[in-house]
Amino acid sequence: MSSTLKELREERDAARRAIERLHLTPVLFEEGARPYPPRSLYRAYLEQSHVFVGIYWQRYGWIAPDMDISGLEDEYRSAGDKPRLIYVREPSPDRDPRLSDLLDRIKGGGQTSYKSFRSSSELPGLIEQDLALLLSERFEGQALGTVQGTNVPTPASSFIGREREVRAVRELIERDDVRLVTLTGPGGIGKTRIALRAASDLQTSFEDGVAVVMLSTVSSPAMVVPAIAEALGAPETSGRVPIDVLKDILRRRRMLLVLDNFEHLVEAATVVAELLEAAEYLKVLVTSREVLRLSGEREFPVPPLSLSESDVIHPSDALARSDAVRLFVDRAQAVRHDFTLTEELTPSSPRSAGDSTGYPSPSSSRRRGSGR
Repeated sequence: MSSTLKELREERDAARRAIERLHLTPVLFEEGARPYPPRSLYRAYLEQSHVFVGIYWQRYGWIAPDMDISGLEDEYRSAGDKPRLIYVREPSPDRDPRLSDLLDRIKGGGQTSYKSFRSSSELPGLIEQDLALLLSERFEGQALGTVQGTNVPTPASSFIGREREVRAVRELIERDDVRLVTLTGPGGIGKTRIALRAASDLQTSFEDGVAVVMLSTVSSPAMVVPAIAEALGAPETSGRVPIDVLKDILRRRRMLLVLDNFEHLVEAATVVAELLEAAEYLKVLVTSREVLRLSGEREFPVPPLSLSESDVIHPSDALARSDAVRLFVDRAQAVRHDFTLTEELTPSSPRSAGDSTGYPSPSSSRRRGSGR
């Protein structure tokens, strides 16, 4: 705390009490401590502090013989990049012109909180409110520190096909009027892979990053909030409702939250609704076998991998280029490196081999042996 020592004693006492009520420690330089040069002492106090609070009225303060500015202004400058909260008592009919000039520069800089007050009884409320807000913002920044740079996992196997679906999901998420997108479809159709690829592509679109919460191992709807908090790197807190902590963390964040495998936790859909309501810049991408049935939700049904009838009728090159067959070949080669797609494995017409879909029948595949 910084102020001139020949005025504002009541205000300093009131400010001290306000700071202590927040369980913080006020650090003040007082005239009584004189074994060391005052400048060295108050700079040592500043180094111990995390927030600079300046309380000013009319006096500019004493200028030491070896200085061209007062200790009051030197304290303000020495605060460096610490958060600075400035409180100025008004009216001030006899304000020193040099203090007026300092205050004009502080206001013109635009980097410091600047408020006026009229009495020592008004000041504590201002300080408590500003410090509480400042600490909340600092907490949010620390809590989300691990999110910067994203935590999008990299699939163990290669990504094949789905370019059209990924592009459509990405474009949907980027729309200003869309905040919740749910990818739906049966298990194994590729919802997770599409969501992760879209999230990876969107990393640079969200200044506060992308957070992925894998919910497949979460067994209870009540554990959804802790799972999200863990993915965000939020510190454990006591005495507060966990969902309220998440709301505070996300309130001003511009980020994408991916919730994977939500179908067995649909009772926790209200958590998603509450977070979206509290955080106006948050967007959520969900994968689930069913929609969450929330207001504003956009469903994206994931289709099967492409395999058109023309591909089956003209198998040689077209079939090999289809997403479904490319994926099959890639996975087969992961098991057997010398596996290749041959004419023997491709039907010449939709019904020439196998069932009515045009795929080889299981029995024919087993006889040939090449597809195992």
